[in-house]
Amino acid sequence: MTVRLMIPGPVPLSESVAEAMAAPVQAHYGPAWVSIHNETLQLLRQAFVTEGDVFILVGSGSAGLDAAIGNLLAPGDAALVGVNGYFGQRLAAIARAYGAHVVEVAAEWGEPLAPDAFEDALQNNPSASVIVVTHIETSTGVLNPVRQIAQIANAHAVPIIVDGISSLGGVEFAMDGWGIDICVTASQKCLGGPAGLAPVAVGPKAWAAIEKRGNAGHGWYLNLQTWREFARSQKDWHPYPITMPTNAILALREGVRALLTEGIAHRIGRYKTLAGRLRSGLEYLGFRPLAADAHAAPVVTAAYSLPGVPSGRIVEFLERVHGLEIAGGGLGHLHDKIFRVGHMAPSISERDIDDVLAGLEDFKCQVGEG
Repeated sequence: MTVRLMIPGPVPLSESVAEAMAAPVQAHYGPAWVSIHNETLQLLRQAFVTEGDVFILVGSGSAGLDAAIGNLLAPGDAALVGVNGYFGQRLAAIARAYGAHVVEVAAEWGEPLAPDAFEDALQNNPSASVIVVTHIETSTGVLNPVRQIAQIANAHAVPIIVDGISSLGGVEFAMDGWGIDICVTASQKCLGGPAGLAPVAVGPKAWAAIEKRGNAGHGWYLNLQTWREFARSQKDWHPYPITMPTNAILALREGVRALLTEGIAHRIGRYKTLAGRLRSGLEYLGFRPLAADAHAAPVVTAAYSLPGVPSGRIVEFLERVHGLEIAGGGLGHLHDKIFRVGHMAPSISERDIDDVLAGLEDFKCQVGEG
């Protein structure tokens, strides 16, 4: 049985993206490749909605977050970090690893971050060096009000970093228009590419803060100043400090091309429709979504299991019986209490949603609750 991925990334690759991955290997330097690389950067700028610098770091999305947070923090700096789920906790952990004093601006798991809480945190910590927030908290399926939080950050002239790993290309986002200073995403989610690339967009206010901070021991590979130096000094031949995975970048280019060809607004609308279909079906079957409709992410949905039934049983049943792989039984204290369905693949359709719901209905019958 072929297993269909319905997890919150990586997503199944489209035919054109898979063909790019399978293309003959190209040299990662020279005018021909640099032209492809630059085209990919320009496509990404359209996805970020920015005129600033974009770098394609080679690594997971967490590598991009490490670069963004580490470049804006020195030991002892105060960082205001939004925490309303597992990945908010990770942002705080990265900041602490750089010796920052982390002030967690928290909300309950399943609830969105409150902009007013950031206003209060800034009043209490006026010397804060940065605000860091997750756009979509993938562990709970919550969409955070990043635009409103950015307005507060800008009013206080505090740089803001956004974890857009699960959101870019799947929800509305406008880096320059919203005043976002650094945004990190990943290739394997709404952009439709393979895992292993972490595009990072950097705005002028972020560069000013980085330059003021100086090189406070961030190292070399994930130092954004290293990437900018190569982009400037070797722009015609080798505008990055490492060997680039050419096939992965070709595949990412195809994924972003498809997003822009469809139109970001159209794809977002499609995701919203599919998310509503899934949430309605879950509630009908008795699986209560974790996040309320008002702040539910349209690309991943978390729902509670049936009373007394570990959610891992649902995950195992859907894969074994229906060939559907959804995300495991919850992260952190939600382990075995919830399951998560990813619907961020560009190819996601009503049939995929209906097949998940049919599998869940079958599971209910198997445990005697149908």
